[in-house]
Amino acid sequence: MKMKNTKKMTVLFAGLLALCLNLSACYSWYDSKIGMDTKTPKNNLNDLFYKEKEITGLDVPKQLFVSQGMYSGTVKLHWDEVPYATSYRVERAVVVPDAESGAITQPEEGDFEVINKYVYSNNYSDLILPSPGAQNEQYNCLYYYRVSAENIKQGLESSEFTKITSDSCGWLLRPPATIEADKGESPDYITVRWSKVPDAVNYLVYRGEKENGMGMELLDTVRGNKNSYKNELTASEKGNEFYYKVCAVLSSGSTSAFTGLALGYSAKADAPSCPAQVTVEDGKGKSIDKLVIKWSEITNAKYDIKYSVYRTSDTDTIYTLVSNGLSATSFTDSSVLKTGVKYYYYVQTIATVKSGYENAGEVLKSGFSKTGPESANPAVGWLLSPPSTCEVADSTDPDKVLIRWTPAVGFDDAQTSYSYNIYASDNVSFDEYEPVSLHLIPDTEFLQIDSEGYCCYETPRRSFFKISTMNDDGLESEKSVTIAPCPRAPQNVTASKTSSLGGISAYTANTNGVYPVKITWAAPSGDNPAGYHVYRSTKPDSSFKKITDDPVTGLEFIDRNETARAGSFYYYRVVSLNMLGQGKNGNAQTKDSRGYGALTRDQWFREYNKTVKMSQAHLTLMHKSNDMDKIGSETIYGVISGSLYYKAEVKGLGARIVMHYDNYAEVYAAGNPENGVYFLLNGDTNTTANMSANGTMDGTNRAEKSGMYPGYAKYDRLEIKGGGAGGGVYVVCTQDKNGNTVLGEGDVSWTVGEE
Repeated sequence: MKMKNTKKMTVLFAGLLALCLNLSACYSWYDSKIGMDTKTPKNNLNDLFYKEKEITGLDVPKQLFVSQGMYSGTVKLHWDEVPYATSYRVERAVVVPDAESGAITQPEEGDFEVINKYVYSNNYSDLILPSPGAQNEQYNCLYYYRVSAENIKQGLESSEFTKITSDSCGWLLRPPATIEADKGESPDYITVRWSKVPDAVNYLVYRGEKENGMGMELLDTVRGNKNSYKNELTASEKGNEFYYKVCAVLSSGSTSAFTGLALGYSAKADAPSCPAQVTVEDGKGKSIDKLVIKWSEITNAKYDIKYSVYRTSDTDTIYTLVSNGLSATSFTDSSVLKTGVKYYYYVQTIATVKSGYENAGEVLKSGFSKTGPESANPAVGWLLSPPSTCEVADSTDPDKVLIRWTPAVGFDDAQTSYSYNIYASDNVSFDEYEPVSLHLIPDTEFLQIDSEGYCCYETPRRSFFKISTMNDDGLESEKSVTIAPCPRAPQNVTASKTSSLGGISAYTANTNGVYPVKITWAAPSGDNPAGYHVYRSTKPDSSFKKITDDPVTGLEFIDRNETARAGSFYYYRVVSLNMLGQGKNGNAQTKDSRGYGALTRDQWFREYNKTVKMSQAHLTLMHKSNDMDKIGSETIYGVISGSLYYKAEVKGLGARIVMHYDNYAEVYAAGNPENGVYFLLNGDTNTTANMSANGTMDGTNRAEKSGMYPGYAKYDRLEIKGGGAGGGVYVVCTQDKNGNTVLGEGDVSWTVGEE
């Protein structure tokens, strides 16, 4: 009889102990199986779990290649494919090198904007110019890119962004910046000259006879080590006007856009001379709307003399016909003149043979006057202009700002003397304004010039500013564009941590069982930002991505992070914006600005069960090879804190196993002690079963609020069948960090944790 009872006890405990293992099995976390070496205590997780860890996040894309001057309107990107990535997020920042020094300021994370959220291959073409032309400001820009791998459908954590380096910077293939053709220098040929393009292997030279550029034909191909072409003329071509354009060709076969049209012609016999003493009268910042050009008269009894005036600028070297058929020796140019631009003028003589002379009616043209930027006496002028580059920077005094601007065009001319006026307003329309300071003279006690050549003036903080220029005659330019200080950083930025969000039923968890995070903040003291942008990262110091498409006008934002995962912290940076949509000041990272979403009951149980499972790996009695040796009690201790008490005994015609947790903690949240423990457990998970290994569980195990996800699990309604969980439910309640209920008691299927 004794032997028979012993056999029953052995069967009973075998079932019960199998039950203990089954109830808390959550190997889906590791995508692993347990190697059941029952003779060696399991003191290290690396000994217990040996299969590859489940993929929860993505690697950073490697080998990001960005085209540099290879395509005329497009920058192309390519990177290595990332395993498990289904799409990529591509962001871009635009940098304009300093016009004087060429210095480049590498962009910061806040300078990047999303250009495509869903790129489904490992390459991307960023169309900068749909129709590249001769003069586009985009040719002067540098484009920095960063790429992140994503798998939103499967809820994998997005990768960090690729690093910002010189290799992640691209630019467009620009056409030759300048082109010029002879105008009467020779009777037999026209020489066309252009500026070189780096890496060009050939240049294609086209010629036509229409000033609109229509009907042009390929004239010749010039090797890339040359940047001029001599167009020998036939007898019938001599004296005719032609228009030329050039494009560059790379070894890849890619071609640049064309230059503008360059007018050229050969000299005719007896052609008149060009006017001398071409000048711009009082053209150095003496007017705000016009420039007056004068020249000496050409006289010849044989000809009826007229004049044509052409113009180039320091931003466009193509000759523009300003006026023709002029009889007078002066002309006032007020045709679409822009501020901040230097204009160069050229005058051409047009001579028509008078009646009574041989070849009456024949038109002869002189060359252009030698009055361009390379000449000893250029005919140059500019309007009195406001500074072209203005900004408001932070001052060391929080109640003041530093206004910076580049000196107005022409400041470097010895005959020019400027001062500046600063105005302030409290409305963006600048309908009402008042002077801040007038007649500021550069490089004096009141207006400093910094190492970058900017004029700098410190003044009390106001909403909006404009700057104007005054010449020494007291004439004032129009005012500059409106500039505004970037508002101070918002205060008290706080991200929720497993919060009910004021009513969790109003929100939906993502595919990983994680609810949104609520970010709140207060407006900066003394500032009233027009809006805010919110950025998020999985690191406190880098890889922030903007998660607001439009500025947030309130003081809170709900982050419905599609790839948020349990156990991950998310860091939030909120940047204040002014009325112009500009901003750079954001909060410093603190524990308050770090947050994470509440979990569904099912996901909460999975995460909780990880600690339960790891705790059982430390027990020795339940791993004995002889079932009768498993009877008894023992206490094991958590890796971080607390204990688990185990007791197995025969009770009536069945058996009972008690497992009691006392401040038990096994791992730190996100593996970092600074984050605190993941789950801190107090309570019981007990089992009672009959000799057929059928029965029930009882007890409540609580995850304390000092852990990452507070809450509790009740086992009273779980059914035991054949030594394992075979029906019923766990009852789970989730809470916030203050112990308040997020999701009240609800059923979690016995299959959860068994996936």
